[in-house]
Amino acid sequence: MSKRAAASKQAADGFQAFSDALGGGFNTLQGLTLSPQALMEAQAEYLKEAAALWNGAMTAAAGSAKPSAPGDKRFAAPAWAENPASAMAAQAYLLNARTMMKLAEAVQGDEKTRAKVRFAVQQWVDAASPANYLALNPEALKKAMDTQGQSIVAGLQNLVGDVQRGHLSQTDETAFEVGRNVATTEGAVVFENALFQLIEYKPLTAQVHARPM
Repeated sequence: MSKRAAASKQAADGFQAFSDALGGGFNTLQGLTLSPQALMEAQAEYLKEAAALWNGAMTAAAGSAKPSAPGDKRFAAPAWAENPASAMAAQAYLLNARTMMKLAEAVQGDEKTRAKVRFAVQQWVDAASPANYLALNPEALKKAMDTQGQSIVAGLQNLVGDVQRGHLSQTDETAFEVGRNVATTEGAVVFENALFQLIEYKPLTAQVHARPM
C-alpha cells in the first residue's frame, strides 16, 4: 500500500470512528423533545462541515496541503497537526462535540431539565476526546517514545494508586492533613449556587479576627 493510500485509509478510519461515536451521545438525548427546526439545522450544518472536513483531510493526505490545526488547546501540540490522521480525528471529534452541544441546547423543557441534559452531554463530550486515549494521542505517544516508556509507567502507577484508594484522584492527597491544612471544626453551608458552596466554620476560640486569616 502506498503512503498516500495508507494516509487516506487512516483519515477515513479516524473520521468513521468518531462519526460512529456521535451515536453514543445521541443516547443521552433519547426520550427528550427537540425542536424540529433546530434538529434540521444541526443536521444540515453537520453534513456541510463534515464534507468540508473530509475534503480537507483528503487534500492533506494527498500531500497537496498541510493538515489544518484542530484549533483547541487540547490539541495544541504540533504533533496533532503534523499527522493527517490525528488532525482528522481531532477535527471530527470537535465537529461531533459542537453538534451534540447544539442539540443539547435545543432540548425543549424546563430549565432544570435542560441544565441536566447539557451537563450529561458535556460529560460525554469531554470523555470522548481522542486526547484521552493513548492510541489516538500523538503527543502522548511521542512523549512515551522520548521517555522510553517511562511516561506510560508513571501513568500505570497512578492508575494502580487510584484502584487501591477506590477512587480517582486529581490531586496529591498526601499534601492534605486533617487539623493542619484541612479544617476539623463544625461548619454549615451559608450560600450556594450552581458552581460552589460557601461554608462558614464555627470558631474554636472565644475571640476571633475580624477578617479571617
